[in-house]
Amino acid sequence: MIAIRPVSAAQLCDLQDRLEPVYRQCFSAPPWNETDEEIADYPARLARHTGHPGSYGFVAEEGAELAGAIYGWPAPACLPEASAFDLAVRDAVSPAVAALLVAPAVVVAELMVAPAFHRRGIGRTLLAEYVAGRSRAWLATHPGAGAVALYESEGWVRRAAYVASGTPLVLYTYQASPPRDTPALPAPGQGSACGPVRRRSATRPNRRPPSRPV
Repeated sequence: MIAIRPVSAAQLCDLQDRLEPVYRQCFSAPPWNETDEEIADYPARLARHTGHPGSYGFVAEEGAELAGAIYGWPAPACLPEASAFDLAVRDAVSPAVAALLVAPAVVVAELMVAPAFHRRGIGRTLLAEYVAGRSRAWLATHPGAGAVALYESEGWVRRAAYVASGTPLVLYTYQASPPRDTPALPAPGQGSACGPVRRRSATRPNRRPPSRPV
């Protein structure tokens, strides 16, 4: 029987040895095709993810076996520019979409389910638990990922498509049913509360943006 439980940032770090094999199974396969070097970076990646203020997640377990996990963090008040991934997102979205990616939204850093546990509704349950009580959320994924069908069936909306170092990516947002008095999104050109989204030169630094938040 699958059990879902919440986990803190510290608990996620403690689960690293159980999370890493699931990550390898999910992201070394198509369409991601991560290299051995990229897979080996997972512990450092997990440390960065859990270092974000308020990081949290949920894990799915069957007995002592880890079946899947989802985790991330509350979005900051302004779109960050600390990494190549952050800059790629800023380049890809309109001001109206940028307004959906900041607080009170939450960021989905990883959603992964071991292949042996596919088609049991685990990913859907993890996703629902993660966004429960949240007004907004967002994530980036490969357009060929199997989870795309899950996101769209759950009402997530594709907001942008872009290519990062040859890897196609799509950005999805989730929005809970708003109350009637919810203000409208900014019109294109108005920008977010932290200022306009800046479009950058087509000539970019020679660095590979990670395919998901860092």
